[in-house]
Amino acid sequence: MQLPMESSPADTTAAIIILCLLFFYAYYYLAHADFLKNFIAKKSSQQQQKLLLFSVRKITGFIFLGVLPGVLYYVFVNPEFLQFGISVKAMKENISLLLILFVIIVTILFVVQSANPERSSLQIDLKEWSLSLFLLNSLGWIIYLAGYEFLFRGILLFECNQSFGFWPAIAINVAIYSAIHMVNGKDQAIGALIFGTLACYFTLTRGTILIPFFMHVSLSVMSDFFSIKLNRNLCFVNRKNK
Repeated sequence: MQLPMESSPADTTAAIIILCLLFFYAYYYLAHADFLKNFIAKKSSQQQQKLLLFSVRKITGFIFLGVLPGVLYYVFVNPEFLQFGISVKAMKENISLLLILFVIIVTILFVVQSANPERSSLQIDLKEWSLSLFLLNSLGWIIYLAGYEFLFRGILLFECNQSFGFWPAIAINVAIYSAIHMVNGKDQAIGALIFGTLACYFTLTRGTILIPFFMHVSLSVMSDFFSIKLNRNLCFVNRKNK
């Protein structure tokens, strides 16, 4: 069997698909490795451990899903990141859509959490939450999802769209996106199918990854907010009054 000497755009895209999965696996297993938990456990109190572990995981995700793939993509594939629609202009042009999507996401989350108040999406296992703690939690999500969306709805989706077309690109992206959520249960895997399809559709039709980034941040932050607000076992507290 003779291998082709020159790679085609489809070959490059195939390599990108594989590398996206490898980068995600590297992030996931490093962020959840026992040695990381054991290292952090030696350095701080129990509450500090939870905060530090959350922060390290989010920063690790930003590096492995955003920084490292971005550097390789810049050097070996395409140094032009403006194709992903990362600009103030793109944000202004889609502000109405972003507000509509935010209202829809908040409404759905409120209904779901109200129907099952004991449900919790929190990755920091604490009962009492101050404003500063919640802001730290939100910042962690923003940092992590910036890298996450840059890889999956940026590099992966745009390259697949150029090589295979609109709907095949969405199908590939959603299949991978849903599959990596299976470790969190079937509900998240199914939810990822719906959310991923909408995120990919708006990304390609509007030409910017700012839309899925905003959607994902809204979903994660507001889900955590309602988890605290509507769960009888969790609460917001005013540290000044304690």
